[in-house]
Amino acid sequence: MLELKNIHKSFGDAQVLNGVNLRLEKGCVYTLKGGNGSGKTTLINIISGFLKPTVGVVEFKGKKIARFAPYRVNRLGIGRTFQDLRLATQMSVYENILLAQEKKLFANPSTEQQKRADEILEKVSLLEKRNELAGEISYGQQKLLTIGCCIANDADLLLIDEPVAGIDKDNLLKITNLIKQLKQEGKTILQIEHNTDYINATSDHILQMEKGVIVC
Repeated sequence: MLELKNIHKSFGDAQVLNGVNLRLEKGCVYTLKGGNGSGKTTLINIISGFLKPTVGVVEFKGKKIARFAPYRVNRLGIGRTFQDLRLATQMSVYENILLAQEKKLFANPSTEQQKRADEILEKVSLLEKRNELAGEISYGQQKLLTIGCCIANDADLLLIDEPVAGIDKDNLLKITNLIKQLKQEGKTILQIEHNTDYINATSDHILQMEKGVIVC
């Protein structure tokens, strides 16, 4: 589904990625581990189009996408979450899902889109929160909502940055079960995470990054 070939990235004299090679297969969960500065988020940013590699090829479903803008990468079927979440906090939980589906702020959703929004909210355990502002639900629920937005966006590949960092046990369990369900539905997931129990519960492949390369 996704292949990275000899990815290098430097910022001035600072070399952050040093020849990353990676192949992701459909329907698998991959977890990137590594210390701060190892290159994990930079790699996610390159896959999603927010950064361009200095050298290397990013290929998704047979298409070279390394020079595509983020919106083009997204439309091809790659969704992502961010550590800072980036939700529309003054819109409702429901409206955030509708926005992810329609990608327009003032569009009138169809009956089908409204129904699908509620189905997604039920999947991510937020249906009872549908009318609350996204900025007023708990941090763990906000993380569930960001994954829900990726689902609403019809992403085949989900790039998820620290899904369970700093959340309560109840929402950690919900996210664990959600990731397992998405895998069963055929989604491919590349996630950054440090929680060992969560990693062991969800991962098919664990990738260790050190000094800008995947060492195992």
